[in-house]
Amino acid sequence: MKAIWRIPGIVLILLVLSGCSLLEDVDQSLDYSDEATRFVNETVAFANQVPQLAEEAANNSEILQQLKERLGDMKQSISEFNGLEAPSFAQDFHDQLTSYNDTLSGQIDEYSTQLENGVTNFENTKMADTLGQIEGALSELGNFGEGE
Repeated sequence: MKAIWRIPGIVLILLVLSGCSLLEDVDQSLDYSDEATRFVNETVAFANQVPQLAEEAANNSEILQQLKERLGDMKQSISEFNGLEAPSFAQDFHDQLTSYNDTLSGQIDEYSTQLENGVTNFENTKMADTLGQIEGALSELGNFGEGE
């Protein structure tokens, strides 16, 4: 008779434990979505700032230093974002964004070399295209959960 009373208790414990796992998955998904949105917004701000900084850096060594720091900060943000563990529903999105990030990181390196050689012209870089792709990813992130 005691064994019969244990079964509901075990079932209840299993339900609670599986519920905790479900909550952890939801938390991870929300955390990832928040981080991805923050990263893409930071990238959009970077895309808006860099051309102006590049233009001003041609005649101002302080602005040139700010531009170099901003490029370094963006590379650090890329590295941090690429290191995130994406939930399964966002893995394709994360892989795509990581690919864009790798391209952008290489372009930042190339532009940094140009800056060291005294060339501040941002228009000749391909960063604007890559930044546009990353910005477009924000709308894809907003579509999660609508059809999945």
